[in-house]
Amino acid sequence: MSGEPVQLDLLEWLASQGPCPAPADLSPDLPASDSTPMLLTRVDPSCNMRRFYSVTLATSLFGECGVVRQWGRIGTSSQSRTDWYEEAHEAGSALQALLRAKRRRGYTP
Repeated sequence: MSGEPVQLDLLEWLASQGPCPAPADLSPDLPASDSTPMLLTRVDPSCNMRRFYSVTLATSLFGECGVVRQWGRIGTSSQSRTDWYEEAHEAGSALQALLRAKRRRGYTP
């Protein structure tokens, strides 16, 4: 031991953690990995409505699974929000609930 502090390589550690595991109850029409967003759109020319809503799973540096949402008018910069969950199945359930709610409001894949 040389007495020098050991430097941790966070990128190497993060790569070894892998992506947020996909919950088993996700339906087959959802993305299989957390890097593929599910994009929904709602277009109604009679109301001048051109909206999008995107959801995806993400992993934090601390191993939490999150649901990342982005929304706005098509062709403009979007707003975003991330909700973090300790368990992958909680994030999957939240993602499913968001998709069901948006589809009820007229958004389509």
